Amino acid sequence: MLRGRDWYEREYNPRVTVPELPDILADWIARSKATRERHPPLADIAYGAHPREVFDLFRAPHARGTVVFIHGGYWRALSKFETSWVADAFLDQGLSVALLNYPLCPDVTLAHIRESALSAFAKLYRDVLNDDERRSIVVTGHSAGGYLAALHLMTDWTARGLPQKPIAGIVSISGVFELLPLLNTSMNEALRLDAAEAERLTLLGQPWVTPANVAFAVGGLEPEAFHRQSRDMAAGWGDLAPRSFAVPGTHHFNVFDGLAVPGSTLNATVIEMVGE
Repeated sequence: MLRGRDWYEREYNPRVTVPELPDILADWIARSKATRERHPPLADIAYGAHPREVFDLFRAPHARGTVVFIHGGYWRALSKFETSWVADAFLDQGLSVALLNYPLCPDVTLAHIRESALSAFAKLYRDVLNDDERRSIVVTGHSAGGYLAALHLMTDWTARGLPQKPIAGIVSISGVFELLPLLNTSMNEALRLDAAEAERLTLLGQPWVTPANVAFAVGGLEPEAFHRQSRDMAAGWGDLAPRSFAVPGTHHFNVFDGLAVPGSTLNATVIEMVGE
């Protein structure tokens, strides 16, 4: 079936289908400011040379594990500051929370961003977390961060000086894992992908190197393309059977609100992966 650019834009650009995004971003910023005032983090821990290659760590007293959150923005927008509120529930649940920043396109390439995310995790694990925080780590991310969270599964951590299984679980939320469709969208003006690079950086069909529990979540109201991408990722590993589910009544920008709500599906999924 021939599909025009308008179809790809409608399916893959959430800003088209969620016009209230400015109000949502304003709410995120206000909630994040409150979180950072209640729980001042260890801020801007550098893991690379680029000014955005930093992360924050909200440290829980007597932590029993750590949640790593990677923000979205189609690799071209946003930062750890707008999504600091993700830490709220997890801190009360005895988990430290790391929020990653990474460089953005078109300042850098997507290939650079991938390396940034992996370098950040290696630095966090090796040099910053204590033994209790390392005991059980779940990496989660939204949109572009959902892709980067899933990338952790396809990484040989022993080559970076870490254990083979440094991660207990991955919760990827509303990710895009097959990148060729993005060539037909306005997002590619910043991403600057060509067909060869989109194929090389696509995660769909790549081998799963790191053992971990995995879930792929998507908003129930999101365009079908996002549902298909998560379903295809979950189906791609056969007997390993990652979970794939939709969060009813949510769109692309509020689907991950549940991370900060104890007992919600997303929060409970992370807590289950952390274990006792």
